[in-house]
Amino acid sequence: MRRRERESVAAAGTALLVLLAGCTAEPAPTTPAAATTTGATGRRCPATGLSTGPITSQVVVVTTAPTSAAAGSVLPVTTEIVVLSDGPAIVARPQWSALEVLGRGAVVARAVGTAGTDVPTPITRGTTVPARTVPTQVTLTGCDGTPLPPGAYRLRALVGYVLDGPGSPTGGYVIASESVDLTIA
Repeated sequence: MRRRERESVAAAGTALLVLLAGCTAEPAPTTPAAATTTGATGRRCPATGLSTGPITSQVVVVTTAPTSAAAGSVLPVTTEIVVLSDGPAIVARPQWSALEVLGRGAVVARAVGTAGTDVPTPITRGTTVPARTVPTQVTLTGCDGTPLPPGAYRLRALVGYVLDGPGSPTGGYVIASESVDLTIA
């Protein structure tokens, strides 16, 4: 295995471990950094990496949600994968997928996909497919369980995946959507 491939696999593995850790992990030294919370539990949201893997230049993940919501409420979210060019088929993994609320450059709230059936997803140019492994809602509370304070935030989706097919490299990857504006009242 070439050095570049080893580094890519190592980075993907680190990103997956952070995703799988839930809201109880210490922050990893990646951007955005986890924010310290002041709730009774003192739990912090983990930091997560940015897009990794072989199809990041072939797809765009699009997140749609209301632009404002009340603190502590449940925000409905729709996530789709827009395919720009043909690529290798992937298998999306729900337990590696998530919605994240970002505030002041840090992950302040998240909803992680549940363990469930992997979703084979063809990467065929010109198609738009629902990102069925990403949660469809996020509760606007911090990882410590307290409602997020009013203010300006950003929302993004993460689609966790592996390549499909015989001879595919082992390890997993994450595709992040562009973040969208969210105002919490």
